Amino acid sequence: MTLTEAVVNRVKSIFKIPELEKKVSFTLIMIIVARIGIHIPVPGINMDLFKDFQNNAIAGFLNLFSGGAVERASIFSLGIIPYINSSIVFQLLGVIFPKIDEMQKEGGKERDKITQWTRYLTIALAIVQSFGLSIALMNSGMVIEPGVRFLITSVTLITGGTAFLMWISERISIRGIGNGTSMLIFLNIVSGLPSVMHTMFTNLVSRGGTGVVLLILSLLLFVAIIVLMVIIQLAERRIPIQYAGKGSLRFGGGQSTVGRRTYLPLKINMSGVMPIIFASVLMAAPPFLVSLMKAGKLKNQLTFLFSPTGPLYLLLFAVLITVFSFFYTLTIAFDPDRVAEDLKQSGGTIPTIRAGAETADYLEGVATRITFGSAIFLSILGIFPNIWFGYVLHIPVLLGGTSLLILVGTAVELIQQIDSYLAVKEMKGFISKKNKK
Repeated sequence: MTLTEAVVNRVKSIFKIPELEKKVSFTLIMIIVARIGIHIPVPGINMDLFKDFQNNAIAGFLNLFSGGAVERASIFSLGIIPYINSSIVFQLLGVIFPKIDEMQKEGGKERDKITQWTRYLTIALAIVQSFGLSIALMNSGMVIEPGVRFLITSVTLITGGTAFLMWISERISIRGIGNGTSMLIFLNIVSGLPSVMHTMFTNLVSRGGTGVVLLILSLLLFVAIIVLMVIIQLAERRIPIQYAGKGSLRFGGGQSTVGRRTYLPLKINMSGVMPIIFASVLMAAPPFLVSLMKAGKLKNQLTFLFSPTGPLYLLLFAVLITVFSFFYTLTIAFDPDRVAEDLKQSGGTIPTIRAGAETADYLEGVATRITFGSAIFLSILGIFPNIWFGYVLHIPVLLGGTSLLILVGTAVELIQQIDSYLAVKEMKGFISKKNKK
């Protein structure tokens, strides 16, 4: 079967399952709505002068994550960033305050409270950020009629745009397919790929033979990095499980698992793309703070250090990816105590490891080791494209490691979700046929 045939069969299979078809259709509708909003500008901005204003690090970052909303002075200029920042705040608070961590893990009404607080904080952050953006535009002479009227209008529209994107993100997570936040960012990055490829092609080809060689090498490295990312996303650490005592029947009424060995699969990258998104959001702060400094030798030095190819930027970015990978995996994505308790109740044990607390400690140790390896690997992959663009190709960073990691990670997660729906459908069909016989 060719790749094209595999893709076609996958698409056909989606529309054979009504529930999956509804989820995919709903997600596509929400994506279309989000893309339409990007083309709605904030009234009162001089677009001719605004082109100069957006040529800075923070504007470039927001433009990447908003899918071009910043360059259009759109009501979606802040994108989903305030919502991500708000989520980061409450996840960090969960580490500091045990009560918040309890509420996050309990689910139900307690979890709903955290969600509601996250929304409130998102709106507050959007108001502050849109206010700062509006003031900066007025002080830079980009506004046709500066004043209170423009300030109120721009803050209201940009905050409303952020709130609407937050709603879309949550709807996709609940009624659609995939993580809503990741899907929106994925969509925005994909929308900029044609422009990135055209710019890189034009720039390198114009250099002659050397440029053509660098272009070919870039494409080969691009493919290699994607392959490595996919491997990391799909890789598993399988822990052997021995069942004793009362077992459970396999699907279809097969043999009992009593006395048989199976395994517990632990994903090498359990945190997915969220640590990368968190790290990227935080790394937008230093260039922004540097841009507010007065012109001088210190500002020039810090601008270089915190540029996308700056040594300090690359180091901090790699460290943040590593830290957030550990944080997200061991506090949110994986609960060794719960897994150990589930194994104990089902009669499963890890060979040579006692059930209960000892199993939990063992699982935590395994998760820590595999997360360390994957985090370091992801950190290297995250900064390598920046190094390649800046120090080998000598052109601006058109497609950073952040974008690549988010693209591949989100795509793999989406495919896995679709495959799980298809697998469940096939299993149900198999069981119903078995029962009819």
